[in-house]
Amino acid sequence: MNVDAIELHTGQYASATTSKEQSRELLRLVDASQAIVDAKMNLHAGHGLTYRNVHPVAAIPHMKELNIGHSIVSRAVFVGLKEAVAEMKRIM
Repeated sequence: MNVDAIELHTGQYASATTSKEQSRELLRLVDASQAIVDAKMNLHAGHGLTYRNVHPVAAIPHMKELNIGHSIVSRAVFVGLKEAVAEMKRIM
């Protein structure tokens, strides 16, 4: 495909309603991430990530980029952009 990066779609993980389902989806993301790293591509992830669910995805080894703009911008309405970004960085 001649690409530098692959973004994992985290929507199923983010939409999980039980801890068992969320754990299963996280394991799927971890497995897929290894294939991406083995192919020597950069690992990205996004879709549905929030302040409550981002940490386990951010902790996946070799994660280079998280697309979490909607969550940050929504939080910024209440606390300002600088604080919203700072909070997300602390959680990650």
